[in-house]
Amino acid sequence: MDITEKLFREDYLFTREDILKSLELFVEHERKNEEPTYSNKVVKNRVKLCEKFISAVKKCKLPVLTELWWYYEYQFLDNSMELNLCQADEIEVENDEITSINSTVEHTLITVECDYLTVEQYASMLGVEPVTVRQWIRRGKLRHAKKNGRDWFIPDTVDKPQRGFTSVQYIVEKEAQIESAEFPLLSACESIFILQNENNKSKFICYLKNYKTKFRSKLELTRSEVERLEHTIIESGTARVVGSIQYVPCIRGTED
Repeated sequence: MDITEKLFREDYLFTREDILKSLELFVEHERKNEEPTYSNKVVKNRVKLCEKFISAVKKCKLPVLTELWWYYEYQFLDNSMELNLCQADEIEVENDEITSINSTVEHTLITVECDYLTVEQYASMLGVEPVTVRQWIRRGKLRHAKKNGRDWFIPDTVDKPQRGFTSVQYIVEKEAQIESAEFPLLSACESIFILQNENNKSKFICYLKNYKTKFRSKLELTRSEVERLEHTIIESGTARVVGSIQYVPCIRGTED
């Protein structure tokens, strides 16, 4: 076994037992609530989602992955948890560590969603007024909110928006299009990446991409424009927020 394969076998998940052991450590991390810090009620709901996901994993049959470069991966996406079957390539090793790896999610095997709250329920959970929550929605601050008819619903695992702007990438669901009179290029895109201009905090840059057609474009936006853009994307119900870097437990170092 060469060093690349050895390191790969040490770092990734290949059995149901691997997944469950990793999830046990992940739940411990969520309970500690160290960084970022969530309100106690949100922590409780995030742990509840983890436990629902663990229950789903325990109920399913998952084979041991022996084919090289295939592995399991789970993600906490703020409003849901997913178990994915992934394939790795282009692995780079330096000083006996994997420094770079190209991973592709080939299949999503399990998806478990959190509970959703009405505007009033969400406001009560956070101790704010419903009008404040509606303002957050209107400004595109609650990126995992869903609209059903005229009503909005918010994940119980999401805390109140932080001050300032956090960069975000939205991926549009397959075959879906976001229609907008103000932002017509949304209908041509599969990926929307928004970030704040480092030199001018009142300006924002939006990168629009379509991987199939290789279309690329860029929009420069004001704060009010980026708020309307995000509200349009969220209201469409056809895009999801790409998961951010999260805590990854090391299970091999915890063997008895």
